[in-house]
Amino acid sequence: MQRIAHLYPRLGLMMMLEFLVFGSWYPTIGLVLSKNGLGDLIGLVFVFSSVAAVVSPMFIGALADRFFPAQKVFGALHLAGAGLLFCLPHAVRSGNENLFLSLLFVFTLFFQPTQAMPNNITFAHLGDRHDVFPYIRALGTGSWIVSGLVIGQAGLSASPVIFYVTAGWSVLLGLYAFTLPATPPQQRNVRFKLGDVIGSGAFTLFRRRDFRVLMGCMLLISLPISIYNAYGSTYLSVAGISDVASVMSLGQACELLFVLVLPVMLRTIGYRGVLITGLACWVVRCGLFLAMGEGPHWLAFVVVGMHGACNDFFMITACMYVDRMVSPSLTAQAQALVFFMSIGVGQGLGSLIAGFLYDQAVGVGSAPSLSDWNTLWAVAGAVSVLAFAVFAALFREGGLAARPQAPAPDAPETGAETGSEALPSAR
Repeated sequence: MQRIAHLYPRLGLMMMLEFLVFGSWYPTIGLVLSKNGLGDLIGLVFVFSSVAAVVSPMFIGALADRFFPAQKVFGALHLAGAGLLFCLPHAVRSGNENLFLSLLFVFTLFFQPTQAMPNNITFAHLGDRHDVFPYIRALGTGSWIVSGLVIGQAGLSASPVIFYVTAGWSVLLGLYAFTLPATPPQQRNVRFKLGDVIGSGAFTLFRRRDFRVLMGCMLLISLPISIYNAYGSTYLSVAGISDVASVMSLGQACELLFVLVLPVMLRTIGYRGVLITGLACWVVRCGLFLAMGEGPHWLAFVVVGMHGACNDFFMITACMYVDRMVSPSLTAQAQALVFFMSIGVGQGLGSLIAGFLYDQAVGVGSAPSLSDWNTLWAVAGAVSVLAFAVFAALFREGGLAARPQAPAPDAPETGAETGSEALPSAR
């Protein structure tokens, strides 16, 4: 127990650095591109990010799981990513679209697998103290907030310099990763199957109506998520927000609050009630974005703050619901399937559609007013209403999977494996 307690600060620092890296470039990359003459690439950037989320586990995830210690793969990926990040500001300033897209795509191939690895490494060393994980994970959300404040207060929200800042954090984390406790491969003798990447072992879940409805609504809500992820920072800048990164970090601060409320809501209104509340929050959020087009710009703080409710009450709760549908042996496959459907298919297609809508409604190289964005938010609102209506009409909670009872406190361990899949995010 004492040895594990000594690991908490080390694992917490790892989680903090991971989210400092993520939070330094992702929230305002759309604003950087739009302010530097590359606004037509915004949709493609998020499409490439989704493609990388599906493709990279096919080779990088297999390395960490089967051949090399996880902490060394984690460190190497961040050091390699840092090298690419140092090249991105030049690509932006030169206006070289092909160079920028190529560098960014390779960077996301390296970066996407690192989002799951902190969870994997932490679970591997916590043993049966999984109750500590939420506190370690909360440090990551706190770091995301700090990164946004740093970028915003330094006036870098629309500057390519954010890539230098991110590269610095990546180098620091890459070097620190090699000091982490050894985390040997968890599946050294397990044959790699391509279908595992998309969770093919959990395809039987599609026989269940509740799962089909949940996945359908998740695909629908991916469009509003994609519009916000890709163009939210640009929209806030048009609304007159000067330190966009700082304001967007408010969403993560609220997410911490809603995470605390989530267990109470699940006990009170159940999974169906929480999921439908999350979809309702998306309907309200899109309506508020439309209202901003008429002038009350203070609503920016409200729509950003609603990120916590939209993400926690639907996306995170959906992952929790799917987890309770399957036996422990299928947990990893089920979460991989949710990740593939939401981040890979959903947000990939959503980013393509969002880019098309932006080009048609707002335009590139113009000086749009807030009202010019109404088409984007109207479409996002209509899709949110559709997802809400479909879910309310068709979703009914299904049965729980049979799970083995926990051993008695003094019973010996019997070689149970530790689950370590990351939950998808609406960021």
